[in-house]
Amino acid sequence: MTSDKKKILLQIGVFLLITFGLMYIFGWRVYDVMLSGGKVTGWLNLRYYIAAFSPAIGCIATRYIFREGFKDDILFPKFTGHFRPYLLSVILPIAFGLMNCILITISLGAGFSIKAEGGLLEVVAALSVSSSGVYMAFFILIGEEFGWRAFLYDKLEKLFGLNGSIAIGGIIWGLWHLPALIGAGLNFGKDAPGFPVTNILLMCIFCIAGGAMLQMLRKMTDSVVAPIIAHAVIDTICNPLATMFLSNKIAEGKTFQMGCCLVISSLIIGIPCWVVMNKKYSLHKTEE
Repeated sequence: MTSDKKKILLQIGVFLLITFGLMYIFGWRVYDVMLSGGKVTGWLNLRYYIAAFSPAIGCIATRYIFREGFKDDILFPKFTGHFRPYLLSVILPIAFGLMNCILITISLGAGFSIKAEGGLLEVVAALSVSSSGVYMAFFILIGEEFGWRAFLYDKLEKLFGLNGSIAIGGIIWGLWHLPALIGAGLNFGKDAPGFPVTNILLMCIFCIAGGAMLQMLRKMTDSVVAPIIAHAVIDTICNPLATMFLSNKIAEGKTFQMGCCLVISSLIIGIPCWVVMNKKYSLHKTEE
């Protein structure tokens, strides 16, 4: 192994130690309380932000420790000549959300309708709240994307090539969600068959596919801003679409079923993005 590879491997190790250390120390119980509607105190909020921003903290700290800095300008938007990729950062997540709606409709055997419990007014209000939440999510998800797309994936690609970076990066990203997966049953519920192993495996698959889409946007724009936008749209607009038009009665007890639809949707959108990257951006080959 060359000295450059050893350095990259050491950088990844330091990054993961900081990122996972902060998430696992401060993330346990936080998501359980927040997602179950429990009382959110000031200390709980602080713990949440430390956990959510752990990848960004890991990225900044590691770059500082190894005196790498941010000379690559990956943190800043590059709009010139990149109109289509930034448009895709909104279109692809929405396509993912709509695909999820279709699969859930088929899976649950119940069509989507504006006839939610509160009628059309409830749907419009929910859309408004979700849309305004994009701005907050954009800020919070800086914490994730500054770590994964602005650091880890590029380092992994130098060691394992493009395909290796997407697969390994997705697994790492999925395991980072462990406190939310186990503590709150994120996406798949605590009553999922084989909990929590099934939840962890499905989350890793979801993160591999979702990571392919986000990394493609990062490569197309040479910036982490497009993935942040896409991630924010997924979390605040696309995910609520899956339940917004379903009555609580129809969706009750179907968390795992709906979570599986989420994974399948991510594969349908993510795999083509992976193929596109291999054709256009697979420049870094694993050295023998």
